[in-house]
Amino acid sequence: MKFPNRFIQIGAALFVSSLGAFAANDAASVAKVLPPHQYNPFGAPGETSPELLAALNKMSETGILEGRRNSLHLFRWSGTPPKLTHLGLWGAKVNNELMSLTALMPDLAFVSLYETSVDDAGVETLLKLPNLRYLTFAPIERYEKAGFGAPQWSYPTIERHNERPRVTGRMLKVCSQSKTLESIDLSDAKVESKDLEALARCPKLGSVGLSNVIDEETVKHLQACKRLSNLTIGNREVSAREIELLAAWKGLRSLTITRTHLSKETLLALSKLETVEALHLADCGLSDESLQCLKGSPKLALLDLTRNEINGPGLVHVSNLNLKGLELTFNNLTDLTIGHLPQLGSLETLNISYNTGITNAGIQNGTLQGMTRLKKLELRGLKKVTDASYEDLVKLGFLTNLGIRETTTSVETVARLKAAMPKTDVFK
Repeated sequence: MKFPNRFIQIGAALFVSSLGAFAANDAASVAKVLPPHQYNPFGAPGETSPELLAALNKMSETGILEGRRNSLHLFRWSGTPPKLTHLGLWGAKVNNELMSLTALMPDLAFVSLYETSVDDAGVETLLKLPNLRYLTFAPIERYEKAGFGAPQWSYPTIERHNERPRVTGRMLKVCSQSKTLESIDLSDAKVESKDLEALARCPKLGSVGLSNVIDEETVKHLQACKRLSNLTIGNREVSAREIELLAAWKGLRSLTITRTHLSKETLLALSKLETVEALHLADCGLSDESLQCLKGSPKLALLDLTRNEINGPGLVHVSNLNLKGLELTFNNLTDLTIGHLPQLGSLETLNISYNTGITNAGIQNGTLQGMTRLKKLELRGLKKVTDASYEDLVKLGFLTNLGIRETTTSVETVARLKAAMPKTDVFK
């Protein structure tokens, strides 16, 4: 089964929000004008004007934090010739004045702002960008886990500034004039249900993140959006009643709930979402016992349990869901408990990255090699997987994609794997 393009779009929009999703290495901090390449962890930079270079300097200066080596920002260039298409900025120093500099960046398609001081006036500036497709106002990710450390683009030590200026739902009337906007995440905005009426006038809007409590009025306005199918909520308690109300929205295909605790009643209510194909429950404190309440729904194909406390035995409770994709990144699987994975016999995509209890022994015990329906397997961050597992990794040649970034496999072993697995894209 191939996942619909909207799942790919969700990933692109959400790892910025939740994930997820715009990951990059830090660019060098700048207190003076530097060559353009200093700003580009992704792709080669394009030729730039002195004015653009000065604007990039000013933006990067807002991300210089005490005790941190690099500036906290994301500039990403793409295309031929390269143009600046992604902008990510963090912290309360980012304000409307800084947003006015985006007039020098007409190719921006993705703008992600995390706990900034940008308000509704700043949004009006951003919406003048002719190619803007994804706009995010999200909380700073502060996830960390003992034995793992903080993942990429997570900053547990950054101070919260709750009294800063904020975007409000009133600016949605301005957003409704955009002919290009496909996704807007308002998880860090102050939104009321009545503000959402304007969403229906966004012709391309397919994904939205909300901070307000879901009520009947919210659902009514979401249903009125013809192309909207993806919803993100969280960063607060989510009740079973809210999930039950969402069940009336027959256009809902993907639901993300993030950074919260989900009660037994809320988990049970998720089974009422009969149209949902992708369910993301990230950083929700779920355990093996919690999975007893996760009954799923008939169309559910992708279950994302990233950043929870799942050891493995509880997977028996979701083995009857006919899942095609399962995400278990940053959980507690070990060499022994991955033995519970084969009972999910319908899986085509499996991600067990950053389950650091998986070592060479887990790769060598034959569990993964027996899951021959898999097409994609991600083993990123398994630092105890080394060259000693070469012979067993080769047995995964039935895969189309194998991810082994941040394992301890050598360049030479990766080259051997690629030669021995010609039908598999081995990514290191």
